[in-house]
Amino acid sequence: MRILILGGTGATGKALIRHLRGEGRPTDLIVISRTATDLPGATQVLTGHYAEIVPSAEFRSDLARFDAVVHLGDGLGTLQRGRLKTDTAEAERLIAASESVAVAAREAHVPLFLYVSSIKALCDEEDDRTLVEASEPRSTTLYGRSKLRLEQRVGAALAGSATRHVILRNPVMYGGDKGGSLDRLLSLARMPLPLPLGGLANRRSLLAVGNFASALAAVLRTRDNGSRGVFHVHDGPPLSTTEIVETLRTALGWRSGLFPVGTTMAQVARQMPLMAPAMRRLYGSLELSDAHFRESFGWAPAIGTRVALAEMAKHPKGLDRP
Repeated sequence: MRILILGGTGATGKALIRHLRGEGRPTDLIVISRTATDLPGATQVLTGHYAEIVPSAEFRSDLARFDAVVHLGDGLGTLQRGRLKTDTAEAERLIAASESVAVAAREAHVPLFLYVSSIKALCDEEDDRTLVEASEPRSTTLYGRSKLRLEQRVGAALAGSATRHVILRNPVMYGGDKGGSLDRLLSLARMPLPLPLGGLANRRSLLAVGNFASALAAVLRTRDNGSRGVFHVHDGPPLSTTEIVETLRTALGWRSGLFPVGTTMAQVARQMPLMAPAMRRLYGSLELSDAHFRESFGWAPAIGTRVALAEMAKHPKGLDRP
């Protein structure tokens, strides 16, 4: 099998490469990165931007020899920073760059185009629904709306072609060298102070990096007639923020040290300027259903959420594989 990975130098890419190598199947893994010249486990690393390399005439004939393109680096994460949060021109540029790769894959008859999106395509930091793939989009950020637009553009570019497209939406991810809100919550949990996070009944779906790598591998193992479209994926049953922090602190050998915050105070905190996004992640719910993915690809997580969280607490940079 020959796989082209775009953006394989992040936590997800490294975990996927390690997982595929661990399966022991003969696989050529070609990575395109803007900065890296070498990557453990990769057969070859091409340095440059994928939007310039993949659609180029020089690369076209080689592209036809790949069994799959895995798109992990759409660059849309920059839209969550500073002035770029409202830069619609930059959003369109990034979307068009990824769309050009999907078009190139279609023209080269690559059997599979696998794009990693985000649950932010449907919502912001919290949502009162259990989100399924067909849920009404409610994202208010340029980042989330751009994720959804890119999903739609990829789907349109590959519709009716020989290239099957699979789009995966993930909730917050953790483990390995993955940063983000769970890493910040771990830093908070490590502080030997009481925290106002007790008694919460919110529901947060999570996804360990190693579990996500195994989910990506499950898609790559399917044949040309496999399922296509948009899918959600996560670890398993959701946990409350209270349960997450208690799991982390128990793994560290500490008492939970959590005290309850009233419903009114939690609601006020979720509306405070500047702090609102973080407070909504702490006190709000964001639950996914991934029944469609599990049934379509015969997948189950290799490690449970509580076990994975405990491993992250004890080895913050070591949980990058199941």
